[in-house]
Amino acid sequence: MAPCRRFRAKGFGLGISWSLGHWLPVLRRVSDSGAVGLTIDDAPLPDTTPALLDLLDRHKAVATFFLSGCRAEPHQDIVAEIVARGHAVYAHGWDHVRLDKAGPDRLLADMTACEELLARFRPTPYPYLVRLPQNGGYRNATVHRTLARWMPGCQFAHWGSSTEDHLISTYCTEPEHVAVQCAREVKRLMEDPRLPGSILLMHDQPINERPGAQFKPAVTVTLLTQLLEALDQRGLKTVPLTAATGQSWWSRFALV
Repeated sequence: MAPCRRFRAKGFGLGISWSLGHWLPVLRRVSDSGAVGLTIDDAPLPDTTPALLDLLDRHKAVATFFLSGCRAEPHQDIVAEIVARGHAVYAHGWDHVRLDKAGPDRLLADMTACEELLARFRPTPYPYLVRLPQNGGYRNATVHRTLARWMPGCQFAHWGSSTEDHLISTYCTEPEHVAVQCAREVKRLMEDPRLPGSILLMHDQPINERPGAQFKPAVTVTLLTQLLEALDQRGLKTVPLTAATGQSWWSRFALV
């Protein structure tokens, strides 16, 4: 029997992945319906992360950062500052590669190396929240088993809403386009009835090879500026992610 199968109920868009009891908990929402769980992947970088931290302070917002080791290693002073400002910090691997496709050994090596670096600045969290590059492997039973060996009790941090910021810079050909494109994405998010209580995904200059790379720093800072202002207007707090307190027996076998 295959260790994992995925079934999609026809007409309902409901994906169910099966395993032999190997699924870890997968977070998609926060418990507070008057808040969002803002997550920022791919940091840190010196030309954007300090500005993001200042914005978060200004709005009394707390975020959860998933840091890439390849960026964190040369900018450890910024890692220290993220922690000092009270934000949650977890590993996002070392290089931004699909670790679910790289094999268990590479997955273990990258996550271990990144967490060893981060552990210089704060105690290793427990339960540990995991988000791999491109969220790869959250429906892969081998990845779940490997991560359970790496950090017993860990959980996947998925999301319910995405800023789609990995695409925004591709729509920009002039600097003045940045604010317009960011505003369009923020408006879309604010009109989504699922936003309250959702885990929200954004990036600090997404690691990809798409066009418009020169606009990434401006997109990152402009997007967070507009997003935090809009959340304030909606009366939605911005909170760090917290691990689930338990897991139902059936969710170890069926991942919805």
